[in-house]
Parts: sequence; structure tokens; C-alpha cells
Amino acid sequence: MKGNMLQTLALAGGIIGLAAIAAAMGLAHGCEEQGGSGTMSGRVSIAPELASKVAPTDVLFVIVRRPGSSPRPLAVKRIEGPQFPVSFEITNKDVMVQGSELRGMVELVARLDRDGRAGPGQPGDIEGSYEKNPTLPGGMDLNIVLSKEL
Repeated sequence: MKGNMLQTLALAGGIIGLAAIAAAMGLAHGCEEQGGSGTMSGRVSIAPELASKVAPTDVLFVIVRRPGSSPRPLAVKRIEGPQFPVSFEITNKDVMVQGSELRGMVELVARLDRDGRAGPGQPGDIEGSYEKNPTLPGGMDLNIVLSKEL
């Protein structure tokens, strides 16, 4: 009896592992309809205690990148002079490398950038991330709260 239970648990673990790999590669059933839509949208807001630090010259970057890989973004939406909360929509038109598309598991983050130049965050920038990262493209109503000052 104990041996059967262990085999069942091992089989279930293997299936879950394969499903996770397939989702990360954008191969899971439904990813074409859901995760292959090439669109992500939602809102970026700022924590009340940081709202006074927003300057009219700041630039908001909403960034999509692969989880666990280099910090190089897959796609970016640049919003100048944001008025919070800010709605965003990222599509395949926003990908950084021609021929790439929004599919498979991704992380969604936002950064209020003081100098307005793309690149790694600098002291004084304010960041936040989607609380359910990693996620699949196709999500709507994705909310990010800028809550961490660098």
C-alpha cells in the first residue's frame, strides 16, 4: 500500500513538473489562446507614502522580462510624466528584439525612473512588481504598486 502511494506521488510530481516546463516554454494547452495573445494590460499605482516623490520629469517604465534570466527586458512600455494611477497595455509591438513575442512565463515590473533613461534602476528610482509573478501574457487587470525606493 505504501509503495503504491509513493509511486502515485512521484507520478503526480512528474506531471506537475512537466506542466511547469511546458508553461514556461509557452507550450501548455491554452497558452496560444491565453498566453500567446501578445497583450498584457493593467494599472500602475504608487504607494501613498511615496506619492510626494513623483516629479513631472519622471518616466514610468513597465517592463516584461523572462523569470530567472538576465535582467534584459523582453518588452517595455515607456510613459512620460505619469499621473497615477496609470493604465498600461503592452503588446508584441513593444518587444525589444524583432521576431520575439510575448509568450511563455514572464515577470512584470514597473519603475518610476528619475533620469528617464532606460537601464538598471538608480538610487531614487521607485519600483514595484506584479504580486503574482511569474505569469503568462494575456492577462488583463494586472496591478502593480510602486512601493520600493532604490
